Amino acid sequence: MKQLSERTLLLLLAAVQFTHIMDFMLMMPLGPQLMRVMNIGPGQFAAFVASYTISSGIVGLLAAPFIDRFDRKKLLLFTYAGFTLGTLTCALAQNPGTLLVARAVSGAFGGLSISMVMAIVGDVIPAERRASAVGIVMTAFSAAAALGVPFGL
Repeated sequence: MKQLSERTLLLLLAAVQFTHIMDFMLMMPLGPQLMRVMNIGPGQFAAFVASYTISSGIVGLLAAPFIDRFDRKKLLLFTYAGFTLGTLTCALAQNPGTLLVARAVSGAFGGLSISMVMAIVGDVIPAERRASAVGIVMTAFSAAAALGVPFGL
């Protein structure tokens, strides 16, 4: 099988970063609409936003001791599939409880996928080009904030 070019790999990894950040950031501007539609208050909405980050942090800490035992590409595919399923569940959530759990699942898998992205960059890109490679991947964060959120809404 032909190897991906370095640039193609970085663009794919940046796309993973972009979708993760979009998923995280899109929730905040939807606050007033979600509070009205789901008949919840600001405290419950804050729990939706916080569940993403908290689950990402907890799962990251729990996975840290043994995550290097797995193939990074397969683990990235697995975590991205879980992230996609969690995000789809968020879109289909009919009640606040389901949305809270779906946000936590999206955050858990999304956080692991981003750690895999950075690990792959560290493994594949030679040290002399690693800083620019990380810059390319991290540009997706800015693009998601500046372009993705307005177009996503």
